Amino acid sequence: MIFGSVRRGTRISVDNERCEIFGFCEMEAPATFKIGPDGKLRIRRMVDRDGLDQAISAARLCPKQAIRVKGEGAYDDE
Repeated sequence: MIFGSVRRGTRISVDNERCEIFGFCEMEAPATFKIGPDGKLRIRRMVDRDGLDQAISAARLCPKQAIRVKGEGAYDDE
C-alpha cells in the first residue's frame, strides 16, 4: 500500500493489489496521483484541501475501489 497524509488525521491509501492502473485517479486528481514510467501508481505525500477533495472524487471513481480516504473530511470515516 501507498499512503499520503493530507493533514493530521486524514490519510489517503492505495491498495496496489487491487489497482489495475486505469488512470482515472490521475485524471481526476493529477496533483495527488501519478502513474510512473514503471507503470506503478505514485501518491503525493502532502495534499492541500483542494487535493483532498479531488482525491475523494478519484476514490469514488476508481473501478477497482483501490483508493481509500480516511479521517477528517473524508468520505470513508470509520
